[in-house]
Amino acid sequence: MKKNNTILLLIILFIYITIPMCIFFSKDLFNAKFYILTIVGILIFCIMKLFKIPNNYLGITKDNLIISVKRNSLLIIIFTFAIIGAKLFSFDKYIPNETIIFYIFYIFISCSIQEFLCRGVFGYFEKIMNFKWLWIIVSSLFYSFVHIIYKDHLTCIFTFILGIILYQLYRIDYNLCGVVLSHNFRDTNYIIGNS
Repeated sequence: MKKNNTILLLIILFIYITIPMCIFFSKDLFNAKFYILTIVGILIFCIMKLFKIPNNYLGITKDNLIISVKRNSLLIIIFTFAIIGAKLFSFDKYIPNETIIFYIFYIFISCSIQEFLCRGVFGYFEKIMNFKWLWIIVSSLFYSFVHIIYKDHLTCIFTFILGIILYQLYRIDYNLCGVVLSHNFRDTNYIIGNS
C-alpha cells in the first residue's frame, strides 16, 4: 500500500510540474489553459480511481457539507470586500476579454477542478501519510506554481497565501464543497466587478 501511494504521488507531482511548465512556454497551450486543466482534472481523478482511492478520501462527500459551506462563508464575505476595495482603489489589473460561455465554464467547472487538484488530492496524502504542515505547504506551493503561467510574481505570492488559507479550511472538514463555493464566489465577484 505504501509503495502504491509513493508511485501515485510521483505520478501526480510529475503531472503538476510538467503541465504548467508546458503552458508557461507555449502561447497556444496558454490559450487553452482551462481546457487543459479540465483534462488534467479528469486524468487525475481517473488515476486516483485506478489506485482505488474512495471519493470521501478526496473530499467528495456529503459528510460535513453544511458546516463546510458555513465555515467558508466568512471567507466569501472577506473576498467580496477585498475585491470591491481593489476596484475602488484601482489596484486591479484584470481586463475581461472572454465570452460569457467561458466564464460560466470557469466558475462552474474550472474552480471545482482546481480545488479538487490542490485540496482534495493533497488532503488524501495528508490523511494517509500524516505530516500535516508538509501537505499544507506542498498543496499551497503547487496551487501557486500553477499560476506561473500568468508570469506575474504577485499572483503567485497571493495564490500561495490563499492556498494556505483554503487548505486550512478544507482540512477541518475534508469536504470540497465549502472551498469550491468560496472559490466560485471569489472569482464570480472578481469577474462581475471588472465587467
